Amino acid sequence: MSGSKRPRKAAGPERPVYFNGGDVDRVMAVVLALSSEVAALRERLDAHERVAGLGQAPSVTAVEAYEPDENVQAAREAWRDGYIRRLFRVITEDVEGLKAGQGE
Repeated sequence: MSGSKRPRKAAGPERPVYFNGGDVDRVMAVVLALSSEVAALRERLDAHERVAGLGQAPSVTAVEAYEPDENVQAAREAWRDGYIRRLFRVITEDVEGLKAGQGE
């Protein structure tokens, strides 16, 4: 064990606080973690399907080596943008409602 006296954690709050309840922030953190995993799995599935569509066996090596072209990247980005919009729709609608109320 080293003799370093540096703190083992970053200074400041342990995680950012966005809402008025700590429980809501924890649930939001879980939702975001799961959502990022879903997005990663979808991208991986897309690679499997595209490799299989090229007539190759979708092995781990072939999927890892797959390089999406510009059209595939654009399709993935469009899906990701829509996914994020759907995921945060309720929050976005609340913010837009608050902004509309301030303009009155």
